Amino acid sequence: MRPLPANCSMYAALLENISGSTVRTAISFYGKKYSFGQVFGLIDTLADNLAADFGIKKGDTVTLCMPNSPAALLCFYAANKLGAAVNLVHPFIPPETLRESVRRTGSKLLLVYDVYRCGKFDFGVPTLVSDSAHYMGVAAKVYYRCTQKRTAFGEPFEKYLKHRGSPHQEAAQFAAGEAAVYLASGGTTGEPKIIAHDNAVFNRLCAKAEEFLSEPVERYTALYNVLPIFHGFGLCINMHMCMLMRRTNIMCIRFDAKMSARQIVRGKANILTGVPTMYRKLLGEKAFTEADLSNIRDVYVGGDSVPQTLIDEFNAALERGGSSARMYVGYGLTETVTVCLVNTLRHHRENSIGYPLSGTRVKIYKEGKELPAGEVGEIYLDSDQFMLGYLGEEHSPFVEIDGVRWLKTGDYGWLDEDGFLYFKQRIKNMIKVSGVPVYPSEIEAAALSVPGVRRACAVGIPDAVKGQVVRLFVEAPGQDTAACRAAILEACRRSLIAYAVPKEICFEERLPLNLIGKIDRKKLEERA
Repeated sequence: MRPLPANCSMYAALLENISGSTVRTAISFYGKKYSFGQVFGLIDTLADNLAADFGIKKGDTVTLCMPNSPAALLCFYAANKLGAAVNLVHPFIPPETLRESVRRTGSKLLLVYDVYRCGKFDFGVPTLVSDSAHYMGVAAKVYYRCTQKRTAFGEPFEKYLKHRGSPHQEAAQFAAGEAAVYLASGGTTGEPKIIAHDNAVFNRLCAKAEEFLSEPVERYTALYNVLPIFHGFGLCINMHMCMLMRRTNIMCIRFDAKMSARQIVRGKANILTGVPTMYRKLLGEKAFTEADLSNIRDVYVGGDSVPQTLIDEFNAALERGGSSARMYVGYGLTETVTVCLVNTLRHHRENSIGYPLSGTRVKIYKEGKELPAGEVGEIYLDSDQFMLGYLGEEHSPFVEIDGVRWLKTGDYGWLDEDGFLYFKQRIKNMIKVSGVPVYPSEIEAAALSVPGVRRACAVGIPDAVKGQVVRLFVEAPGQDTAACRAAILEACRRSLIAYAVPKEICFEERLPLNLIGKIDRKKLEERA
């Protein structure tokens, strides 16, 4: 693949077709397809109109509160063409929080989608509302409009996709180290942050595709995109990589196991990316498990602890469906855009969270001392994918060692002799029982090894004698709780130190999930 100049914007990069692909379809969205030529034309028209009507220019910021939809992609690249930074936020974010994000990033324009629950809320800037059905095929459009009630008010976004003779805008040039993207994150300490990234890290990571794909690039034609664009992986690997490499982006506005299974099979998707919850639900759909899956070449999972049982079950389903693909686990932070270590066909180690991509190094530190292979400590990263910094904050998670800048991740783990990384726990989630460190991820893995256990979350609760003890929350639908409790305790005693064995096991009909489908540990900790 052709290299890109270091100062190349994401808009300029997508015009390059770095893989030389001849795939024509850029977007497949619920029964309607858009060619790359159509998409580029709409981006340019939108950029012209945003500049003419709203004065969007270099140095401005545009906020997108959008799910995966063509509107989000078009607005992202139009803003990038104009030299504006794009602030990406979760489409379920409360209006008050969204307004604060708009304020903090100095946004001049806001785009929301039609069913965003904000009513006539005043965000303090011009607000455009996208009609999601506008981009769908006829059948999907009718169904969407019959089942989804419009709840957002504002000026229609789609009218700015029509050519109106506005002056043609030349692509702006970003300076080195100039912010192009803002992403929300919990930071390395778990406190809410807004992370700034430049164009280069996105282009650079996409250019590493040959390192993690199992087959030559030319054998891939389509990626199924369920991860939202406010997530680094969804934005960079799913959206931007498809545009750079001229592959079809099969967009999913909201994950539904039955619908998604059909889209994956009918769209002949080669790459699946997602979180454990998504894959677990796909395994429950015959439209997936009994289908021809031979087009799937790679499956990536991350964003949450991944039980080996899920990996084994999904790999078995792929094999039955005629696919040689395997599910691979990766590791990264929003501070590194997304994944910077990943298991691949060439570099794979069971139970590890990956092998470093080029440009990334890993060390393990404890109390200022680098640890040898096999010893547990904080994960430090040196990478060419680093963020510019936290917006408006002096706090930095970086530390300089022998002239090299390292990111203190706030995660505990260890390296083996071959450089594969193994995850232990977020430091802030670690539990200390009688002063002994206990790792919730290990307790949860033991619980998830018990048949019938769907989800598990271990938290620390105060104890007068031991300081803390472990309370384990479990979701195990249809199981006899007494028998399941006994099986979980047996699994924990067999594989964990005594301090880590749960003092209490609480069965819940459903564990709370946060906005991106992970278990909401904070809510459970508050209850504890």
